[in-house]
Amino acid sequence: MRRGLPLLALALLPGCSLSTVALRATASLIDQGRPAARGESDPEIARLALPGQLKLVETLLESDAGNPGLLGTLAEGWAGYAYLFVEEADLARAAALYRRAALYGLRLLARKRAFKELDALSPDALDAALKEAGPADVRGLYWTATAWAGWANAAKSDPAALAAVPKAARLMERVLALDPAFEHGGPDLFFGVYYASRPRIAGGDSSRALKHFEAALAREGRTYLQAQYLMMRYFAVAELDEELFKRLGAELAAADPAALPDARLANEVARRRAAALLEKTDDLF
Repeated sequence: MRRGLPLLALALLPGCSLSTVALRATASLIDQGRPAARGESDPEIARLALPGQLKLVETLLESDAGNPGLLGTLAEGWAGYAYLFVEEADLARAAALYRRAALYGLRLLARKRAFKELDALSPDALDAALKEAGPADVRGLYWTATAWAGWANAAKSDPAALAAVPKAARLMERVLALDPAFEHGGPDLFFGVYYASRPRIAGGDSSRALKHFEAALAREGRTYLQAQYLMMRYFAVAELDEELFKRLGAELAAADPAALPDARLANEVARRRAAALLEKTDDLF
């Protein structure tokens, strides 16, 4: 074995008998490093760093195409990057990134026989397949559903994107049943936005939206600030509840984004977006 080479360099050496072992060890280290990215206090640093890191992961995936850790990192990473840093400025680019994230999520899920060609299944077949999902499938289900929903939100005129919404809801219903605490109450936040943002004729339901938002807020003791921001943006605005809108905005302004270290980056972004949203109060109400 050649001495003095870092693990990643060793993994990329052609013909090295340890390349697969090294690649998988590197993948494990990348996955273990997620808290460092999530805990970043400066969103601009994260915005600049994440694309390069994700491209490195895609490079590693070329040599280990079925690695679940790499696939999960890419589904989560591209969906998170699109939401945190792209969606507000460039919907077309965000749509492409969400679609990219969904494809990695589908590849992760497809490692299980029941989930082969999941995106092509009929509603009944999809429901049957999802009955076989277990805790190990939660990450793939959650980020695929999140990416599909983000894609539809960013590409409202794309029939394929819109067709993904009911499938996303089915996947997230299974996540909610398996692990409602995943991603700081992410399944409840998904359905809070889902029911608040849809017209009543298409399944919108303000009472169900409120129930899900309140569940998400309670789960982390109101320290996951995306919950307040999303409730402010979608529920308060849809209900024309200016008092709630302002109260949530004030709560976000006073909140400590470091109170939940694993979500420091998401919290910082939530506070910045809430401040910008408050400036539009007169236009929204």
